[in-house]
Parts: sequence; C-alpha cells; structure tokens
Amino acid sequence: MKQSNESQCPALPLKEQMEQECIAMAKHAYASGCSVPANVVQVLETITTGKPGADKEEQMPGMKDLNIIHARLSRIISPAKPRTILLLDTEARKKGYFKVLGPVPFIRRMVLASVTALLLFLLISLSPDINDDPKAWDMFNHTGMRLLVKEFFLLCAAALGASFTALFTANRYIVRGTFDPKYESSYWIRFILGVIAGMIMASLIPIENYMEADFGKPLLAMLGGFSANMLYQVINRLVETVGSLFKGDTRDAAEANEEKLKAQIAGDHTKNQFNLAADLMKIQDLVQADTRPEEIKKMISGLTRKLTDTEE
Repeated sequence: MKQSNESQCPALPLKEQMEQECIAMAKHAYASGCSVPANVVQVLETITTGKPGADKEEQMPGMKDLNIIHARLSRIISPAKPRTILLLDTEARKKGYFKVLGPVPFIRRMVLASVTALLLFLLISLSPDINDDPKAWDMFNHTGMRLLVKEFFLLCAAALGASFTALFTANRYIVRGTFDPKYESSYWIRFILGVIAGMIMASLIPIENYMEADFGKPLLAMLGGFSANMLYQVINRLVETVGSLFKGDTRDAAEANEEKLKAQIAGDHTKNQFNLAADLMKIQDLVQADTRPEEIKKMISGLTRKLTDTEE
C-alpha cells in the first residue's frame, strides 16, 4: 500500500470533482438497479465522450447543468454520499494484493491491526505463564517477566475488542455508502481509547474474587476494548457521585443565604410600604385641614426624595 494519503480522494478542481462524482454515482445507481433519467444520461455521455466536431469547451456541460445532475443523482443513490461512492469507485479500479482485506485503505489498515493483535494473542497464550492461577494476574502483588507477559496478553485482548468494534462500525457505514474518510482519525482514537479502557478494567477490577474461571481478566480486557464508552460513563458517574457529596454542604449554605436574603428584602419592602402609607395619610390630613399649598408641596417634595433614595 502507498504511504501517501491514499485514504482520501485527490484534491481536484470543483468542476472536475463534480464530474467524477456524477459518473461514479451513475455507475452505482445502475449497479443497484436504480432508474436514471434520460437527460442525466445525456449529460453524462457528454462528460465521458464529448460531442463530435465541437470544441473542448463546448463539449463539457456548465456548472449549472452539473449542479442539477449532481443533485438528482445524489437523491437517487441516497442515503449513500457522493464522496463515499467516488472513493469506492476509485479504490475498485486500483490494483494490489491488499485489496482483499477491504474496499478502502482504512479498513485494510484496521484489518492488519486486528490480525496482528489476534496472532500475538494466540502466540502469547502458548506461554506457560498464562495458564497458572488466575489470582496471579494481580499487578499489585506480582512483578517480573511473568507479569509483563500477562499484561501484554491483556493488551492484545483489549486490542482485539477495540478493533472488532471499529471494523463493525466502519463496515456498516461502507455498506450504506456513507463512510467518510475524513473521520478516519476518530476511528483510530476510539481504537486507542478501547485499548486503554480494556487495560484499566482488566488491571483494576478484581474479578478473580468473584469467579474462578481463567478467562476472567482477558474477558474484561476484551469487553473494555469493545465498549470504551461504557467505562467512560461509569467513571464519569462515579466522579459526579463523589463530587455531589462535597457540593451538598455548599449548595445548602448557598440556598440558606438566598432564602435569608429574600426574607430580608421582603421585610424591607413591607417596612417601606408602611412608611409610605403613613406619609400619604399625613398629606391627606394636611389637605383636609386646608393647610397652605406651600407646606403641602414641601411635604410632597420630601416624600419624593425619600422614594428616590429608597429606589437607588
């Protein structure tokens, strides 16, 4: 396999890329038994063969026609994606011994990784260090080369589980025609996370205390590699649970302070209302007693200043 970026289609001008995607989608549609409109076929024939006697620029359809044809073919092959169909068509026309391992470079690399992990798993299982007491797998009570062999065995088991789920997920997208090579790095990240999760589960969970079977630790490693997301959710839930024990007192204190502040504000508001009512009653008495307007205005001005100061 080439060491260059073979997992992605080469960078092409927009028009040329649309032309190649249209041709690849038409091939896929015909191979799948889909009906392709006649006007689409005519444009595709122009792209592939050209019109006799016409200039090269006149032979090729414009971007507007390509856009219409591309959109119609995309609807015909849906849910498959044009980029995926073009990648599969490009890879199908390549030659090489490794094509038997998968239709796209990523699948071939992941198959090689899984086969390598499987061979190492089988070879290490021949060691007599693997067949002794299951309780001798404890990394905290044993040292030396025997423990290293067992840890490497668990690493291979975790890699098997991680490669299994990666291949299963990627194959599902390839069958549907929705595999996108730009997400290849996310598959490798999941693979590494699966290996780490498998090692964590196999090394830290004392399954030998609950079952006497010799395959307890390798089983945990394989399950951890297969479902790294499950281990993440478990650890995250534990962190939230432990954190809530320390946040409880702080939250209660904050709620108590908030309630105290609300009660204080309500008391001040009630007191201000009583004072306002008393001042208004005084003004009413002055009006009824035929007090001079200047005194009434002076009292109203004082009440206005008091209300303004209270709001500020």
